[in-house]
Amino acid sequence: MSIGCSVGGGVSLIELADTYGTPLLVYDLNRVEANYRALVDNTGARVYYSIKANGNLALLRFLRSLGAGADASSPGEIYLALRAGFRPGDIMYTGSFLSNTEIEYGIRAGVTFNFDSIRAFEKALGLGYEPRLVFFRVDLGYGRGFTHGVTLAGEDSKFGMFINDAIEAYRLAKLKGAVEYGIHAMMGSNVLDADYFLKIANLLRESARVIEDKVGVKITHYDMGGGFGIPYKPGEPELDLSKLRGLRGYFPGELIIEPGRFIVGNAGYLLVRVTEVKRKGRKTYVGVEAGMNVLIRPMLYGAYHHMVNCSNPSGDVEVVDVVGPICENTDKLAVDRELARVREGDLLVILNAGAYVYSMSSNYNGRLRPPEVVVYGRNHALARRGESLEDLVKGQEIPWFIK
Repeated sequence: MSIGCSVGGGVSLIELADTYGTPLLVYDLNRVEANYRALVDNTGARVYYSIKANGNLALLRFLRSLGAGADASSPGEIYLALRAGFRPGDIMYTGSFLSNTEIEYGIRAGVTFNFDSIRAFEKALGLGYEPRLVFFRVDLGYGRGFTHGVTLAGEDSKFGMFINDAIEAYRLAKLKGAVEYGIHAMMGSNVLDADYFLKIANLLRESARVIEDKVGVKITHYDMGGGFGIPYKPGEPELDLSKLRGLRGYFPGELIIEPGRFIVGNAGYLLVRVTEVKRKGRKTYVGVEAGMNVLIRPMLYGAYHHMVNCSNPSGDVEVVDVVGPICENTDKLAVDRELARVREGDLLVILNAGAYVYSMSSNYNGRLRPPEVVVYGRNHALARRGESLEDLVKGQEIPWFIK
C-alpha cells in the first residue's frame, strides 16, 4: 500500500491540489497499467474491465489502449464504452433484471450478452435477438463478499441461475441457433485469498462439463468475473498473483476475467482540505470538504480507507474522527483514526479511491462532485471538470402550472 504524497513519475499531490483545487480525485495511470499487466501476465486471461468500478472516459480509453475489453451492466455503461472507443464485440453486457428497453439497447449496440436468467434470454429472443456467441451466468453456490451486502451466491443472492435452469437456458440457445457458448460466474468481492479463485475455477469447469454432457454443446469461453481484491488497511496482505498462474491453461477454452477494483482501486487518491478542527468533550472532529456525497463506502459498508496528512506527514499522532459536511451524523469517513496532527487547511489524502468512489457519488445536500485528474509519468491533465451549481438544475423544468 503506497502512503506517499506523490504519484506517477513523482508528481506532488500537494501541487495537484494547488493547481486543480480541492476536493479532487487523482488517478495514477502508471499504477493502472502495472495492475493490468500483472493480472494478464499471471493469469493469461482476457481482461474485460468492470466499468461499474469507475467509468471515467480517460481511464476507459487508456485501458482500451492496453488491450482490455469492457464489462458493462447497463445501457449507460455500454454507451461509455462505445464513447471510449471499444468495439461492440469487446463489450460484455451483464445486467440483472433488465427491462425490455435495456435489452433492446444491447441488441442494437451489437454487444455480447451474458444473460443472468433464462427469462432474460427469452425476452431477448422475443425482441429479435439472434444468438451467436452467448453467455449465461451460473450461480455456483459459492461466492465470497467482503460484507453481507455483497452476497454473490446462493438463494440470498439475486444474481445468476442454478445449474438446472442453466441447462435449460443452454438447450434453448442451441435450439435457437447459437454457434458459440460461454459460461460466467461471479467469484466474489475484494477477495485477497488466491486459493479461493482456484476453487472457483474448479467449480466453473465442473459446471461447464455437466452442461456440456446434458445439452450436447461445447463451451469455449470461461468467464470467472471479478472479485480480485486490494488491501485497504495497513498490514493486510496483498493478493498473491503468482498463485493465479495455475489458471493458465486450466480451461479448455478462453479464460476471461472482469476486474475493476484491482485495476483502478489503488490508483486513485481523494484529496481534501481540512475545513475545521472541533474538539467536543473527549472527541476531536476533523472536518473536510467532501463526505458521503463523494465517498460513501465507509457509511454504506463500514469500509476502511487509509488516510495521510500530506501537510504534516511526520507530525505527532492524535486520534480523531474525520467527517464530511453532509447533514447526517453517519457522514464519517474515519472513526477513532490515528493521524499526524491536523490543522485547518491541511491536505488529507484518502487512499484507494479509484474504485467505487466517483461512480457511487451523488449530489446529496446540493453538494457538487469533484473534478478528476489523470497522471501518467510527469504529465497530468483534467479528465473531468468539477460540477458547477448550474449542473444541479441541468435537465430540470418547472411546470407551467406552478407559480
